[in-house]
This record gives sequence, C-alpha cells and structure tokens, in this order.
Amino acid sequence: MDHQQRVLDALDADDPAPHLNLLAGGPAAVDCPDLGSGRLVLTRHADVRRALRDDAFGCAPSAGHFLAGLPAALRPALAPVSSWALYTDGADHRRLRSLLAKAFTPRRIAALEAGTTAAVRGLLGRLAAAGGGDAVRGLAFPLPVLTISELLGLPAADRDLLKQWSDDLIRLVEPDPSAEDTERIGRSWTALWEYFGAVVAERRARPADDVVSGLVRAEADGARLTSDEIVSNCVSLLLGGHETTTGLLTSLLTAVRAHPGPARDAARSPAAAAAFVEEVLRTDGPSKITARTALADTEIAGVPVARGRRVVLLLASANRDPLVFDRPGAFDPTRAPNPHLAFGHGPHACFGAALARLQARIVLEQYAAHPARFTALTELTAWKPSRVLRSACSLPLATARGRAA
Repeated sequence: MDHQQRVLDALDADDPAPHLNLLAGGPAAVDCPDLGSGRLVLTRHADVRRALRDDAFGCAPSAGHFLAGLPAALRPALAPVSSWALYTDGADHRRLRSLLAKAFTPRRIAALEAGTTAAVRGLLGRLAAAGGGDAVRGLAFPLPVLTISELLGLPAADRDLLKQWSDDLIRLVEPDPSAEDTERIGRSWTALWEYFGAVVAERRARPADDVVSGLVRAEADGARLTSDEIVSNCVSLLLGGHETTTGLLTSLLTAVRAHPGPARDAARSPAAAAAFVEEVLRTDGPSKITARTALADTEIAGVPVARGRRVVLLLASANRDPLVFDRPGAFDPTRAPNPHLAFGHGPHACFGAALARLQARIVLEQYAAHPARFTALTELTAWKPSRVLRSACSLPLATARGRAA
C-alpha cells in the first residue's frame, strides 16, 4: 500500500487506529494530491508541532481557500470569516487573541462547572428515564451548545434555535453541499449574524458578566474590537465549541465502553478524570487534521516547501508518534506527560480547549457514577464521513434495565 492511500484510509476509516499507527512510524511527509493539488501531509509530532508555531506557516490564507471552496452564492455573506482569530496571523492575530483572552478568562470557565454538572445530570436523567437512547442526540450534541450559550450569556429560550443554526452551519466543513444545504447555510448564517448583532448592541447598552460584555469592554494598547469583529468571533466561538466538543464527547463514551474499569476508577478523582480525557484526546481527538500555508519559501521534514504551498498537519498520527509516546497504540489513562496536539499548539491553539476539557471531565464523572449504569454499544456506533472531524452521528446507549434506542 502506498503512503498516500494510507493517509486517505486514516481519514476515511471508521477505525483509523491501525492506519494512524503505521503512519506515525512511517515517512515524515507524504505527497497527497487527493487532498488537493500540491498538498503535503506531515505525520510526525515534531514537524506538526513546528508547523503549528513557526511564523513561516500561516492561517490567514486559509480564509481565502475556505471562501473560494464555497458555492458562489455563499461567499459574500460569509466574507467576515476572514476576521476570525482562527484565520488571522501576525499583528492582527495577536490583537484579536489578546482581546479575546480578556473576556474568555479562566474564572469564567471555572464558573461554568456547577451549571454544566446540572445540565449533564439532566440530560443523563432523561436518557435513563427512557431506558437508553442515542447519546449523540441526547447528550453529546446538546451539551456544548448549552455550555457555550451560558458562557456567552444567551437566554436558555434561544438554545434550540442556536443548536439548529449551528447544525446547519457545520455543513460548511464538508465538500460539495447540495443546493438545499447551500440555501440553509446562507439562511442560518444571516440569522445568526443578526442575532449576535442584536446581542452586542444590547451589551453595549446594558453590560452583563458574560463573554460578549467582556468583548465589548476589552481593550489592548488602546484598541477595541469593532462590533463586526465581536459578532464574527461570537459566531466562531459558538461553531468552534459545538461540533468538536460533540466529537470529543462521543470519543469519550466509546473509550469508557472499551475501558470500563479504568473509566470508573478515573471518575472518582477530578485529576484522574482529567487525565483520562487527555488520553481520549490523544488517541481519538475531534480534529483529524488542520492546515497551514507556507508564507515564505521554507523547508520542513526534509522537504522544500514553496511559498503558497498548503501543508496538511495530520494531528491524529502525530499523537501516536513512537518518538514521543511510549506504547503509542495503547490507551493509558495514567499517561504523564501527555504532550498531544489534539487542540493544536502555539499561537493558534484552540481557544476553547479549557471549556471542552471541563465538559468532558464532567460527563465522565456523571456518566460513570450514574445509577442507571449506562452501556455504550460501540459496535453500533456510526461515525460521520468526514476527513476533518472525528465525530459519531449516533451512539446507542442502554441502561441495565433498558434497551438501546
């Protein structure tokens, strides 16, 4: 089997682990035109880590690539994605990141623990009362939207609508949307933009103790975010904290099913539960790949990279690199240190990592201790057909007395 095919298999297979293990110990760089003309895939931890933090590789061109890949009807409306912190570099990125950090504080994340715990108990309680059900629809999908809505200070009454808009817009990461998808994406983007525009105007008039108010107030070196920048990055936070956290939670539940004893032991201690979550992130994280563009002629993994060339960073194989991780194919919830790259690294590391970790830890603690004694039927898990995200579209649960839905 050639190395390009192995990359494609690692991105397409329901069980990518065998392919990832081979890639992690194979060549450091693989030409993969099937992912796009001229694409170079990096598979090793050191090279992926370097590309994530090296100024020679940037994110800003990704906005242009993203917009160019959209149906023409969507491009004008979605042009503001170029102001997302995800798609900026250099001074622009440092300004946005600094201002976002002033609002997205550790204190605000920690303050969500009680509300998130109550939300998880309520969602699990409904599943238990039904004798089981789909853990994606009943837990992993609604929880991230509930949590990010609380962080942003959005009314509980709006959450179903926010979930619907988010679900429509997640289709943006997949290729070749249908005409119906395109119409729904455009409609939901416009609705979400108008929604956050009204929220920002309200917070300017009547500030509260939430992230949107923090963004309105934040100032760095005399500069503030414009209203459009706040709205755009609120949309980014909602979307970024939605599908990837859902993916993490589904991977967490499949890991609990595969390792029930260690999961129960870990759930008894916040530190052990957090370590269990880190190993889930390493072995089955929600983002398979990310991408960078060479901003200048450079070299990486022994390969010359011309300015403008797109580099695909295979996070999932980097997290199994035998030069970094002892027994990389084994699931070890006590692994320490665990320098995985599931949330990226460097200046563009995932802004919502702490929030995702909080939700996953609480789900593990509450799920393992629940009197319904849930069982995740992983042999029936259906994984979404995506080369970018690792997320289940269904995950049947049963209780000790119930049947899977």
